[in-house]
Amino acid sequence: MITAFFPDLETGAAIDPGRKRRGEPNQDALLVLPAEAERPPLFIVADGMGGHAGGALASKLVVEAIADHYRQAGDYRDLPALLGDCLQRAHKALADRAASRPEYSSMGSTAVLAILQGGQAFIANVGDSRAYLLHGREMIQLSYDHSVVADQIRAGKLTPLQALRSPKRNRLTQSISPKRKEINPYIARSAFGEDDTLVLCTDGLWGVVTESILQAVALELPPQEAAEKLVQQAVSYGGPDNVSVIIARWRETQITALYDDDDTKPGL
Repeated sequence: MITAFFPDLETGAAIDPGRKRRGEPNQDALLVLPAEAERPPLFIVADGMGGHAGGALASKLVVEAIADHYRQAGDYRDLPALLGDCLQRAHKALADRAASRPEYSSMGSTAVLAILQGGQAFIANVGDSRAYLLHGREMIQLSYDHSVVADQIRAGKLTPLQALRSPKRNRLTQSISPKRKEINPYIARSAFGEDDTLVLCTDGLWGVVTESILQAVALELPPQEAAEKLVQQAVSYGGPDNVSVIIARWRETQITALYDDDDTKPGL
């Protein structure tokens, strides 16, 4: 569990292997990279795949490659382009490792990144790890799910609840993987003000805990307590997968009590 503080920003993070995968390598990875001089803070959540060791290595390499490139960038004026470059570096890192170690050719990872600067949140993702903006009582998904069921939802062929029960719910249409010649990250930006909260998480959280609980906990508790509470909720609901979450909020944000222990139905 990680917590970090910036001049006007409070963050919290928590990670757990989940109940069903306890004792196995955790295939999730996350990082809170504090602001430094002209460099804005960066948040990363990744969900590896490709076998126990392969998935854990993939997410670790992705986070390390992104953080290293971001630290060395030097120029932080074009943040959307920088986020895209970071993900391309992560893709190259996995390809390079697979080239020298063929046993890792099937590994891969999702990634969702966020930078907060100048009253804006800059988001980039590949795969189905998510970024949410909590604005008042509104909860907005800023990331874009690269998955079969997400495509079906957008096409009106499935409801979010049906997607959670679909046998294809874990099939991605894009990931950071040596098997892919190229990746096409989704990049977005949104206003991020004093009343806003940012949540980054893997599907071990959003696929198990309802959005209403996620929103309520993230708004009710300080970020570190909220991150720990959300991970506990995912584990208590069966913990079928590794679960990771990062929460960032301006310290001036007003916290509103919304949490309801009886809301246990899963949602997408």
